[in-house]
Amino acid sequence: MKDMICFEDFLPQGEEVTSLQSRIAEGKLVHALMITGEPGTGKRTLAALTASALMCRAQTGIPCGECAGCRMAASGEHPDITVIEKGVPLSPETAKGRSTIPVDDIREMIRICSQYPFEGGNRAVIIRDAENMTPQAQNCLLKILEEPPQNTYFILTTSHPDQMLTTVRSRCRQVKLSPWDESFIETVLIRSGTEKEKAKKAASVSAGSIGNAIRLVSDDGYWQLREEVMNAFFRNRKRSEILAVSTSWKDRKTDADTVFSILEDDMRRLMRYRIVPDSKPDIGEFPAEWQRFAAEAAPERFANLNDRIREARKQNAFNVNFQAIIERLLLTFTGESDLWLN
Repeated sequence: MKDMICFEDFLPQGEEVTSLQSRIAEGKLVHALMITGEPGTGKRTLAALTASALMCRAQTGIPCGECAGCRMAASGEHPDITVIEKGVPLSPETAKGRSTIPVDDIREMIRICSQYPFEGGNRAVIIRDAENMTPQAQNCLLKILEEPPQNTYFILTTSHPDQMLTTVRSRCRQVKLSPWDESFIETVLIRSGTEKEKAKKAASVSAGSIGNAIRLVSDDGYWQLREEVMNAFFRNRKRSEILAVSTSWKDRKTDADTVFSILEDDMRRLMRYRIVPDSKPDIGEFPAEWQRFAAEAAPERFANLNDRIREARKQNAFNVNFQAIIERLLLTFTGESDLWLN
């Protein structure tokens, strides 16, 4: 799978993102960025792209992808790019596999930043999923953000900026990535060698996440389960078959979370069809009554179904009989579809 390597790839995200390239070229980039957005929206890619541009030796079109700085950045071996993330210790004092980024790693990073850059130019520090920093680590980071060394740039990524200290957030310029349009995700997948039909299907259920789409493209088990969910909850019109269907699911509790997620995704697609006139998703796989539901149902009808899915997820967490959970959900969905039959 080919990663996005150009700022132009981020054009759909708006000028705030793509103008990073010109700020770097002009030497006007702020010393601390916080790239936020949902999982799979390209935060790590943009962070790596920004770091690569800071190392690029070309005069225009940075990162050029061809100079020594770009090649080292692409290989993950540039001595002036420091990457910090949980579970991968930077400090010799940090144990492998930790679920947080400890203060020792931030102290080690500060020690590294106190040295002159190996290549004599810029230095970049990438902190992935920065919400994993302990409060002590965030407070330690704050000190260097307040007085950053010359030509040193900090790039934080996070899906949960609310879990960061306010003082740290205030020292960073935030760049927010939005969920990607399905057509763009489809284009990315096709460009990287995915068949058009498979790319279209993966994009339609990706929830705007390129990462999700990439993962789903090759997950045959997911697509099989998705078809089973579609048949059971949307294509089944016979109440007399609900018991038989729920019985067939009774020993599949391990699939519960994925089943609920698929149903939630289906509801999002149907809701988007209802409320987003300029970019309606393809809902052709749903039977006619559900297509009518998507086109005409009042918001509270969508809310009711979403509430039932959330309730089912909660009941499953409390070890309520899984067959009974599925049976109640099937009754709810079948009852709704009955309202929209011609």
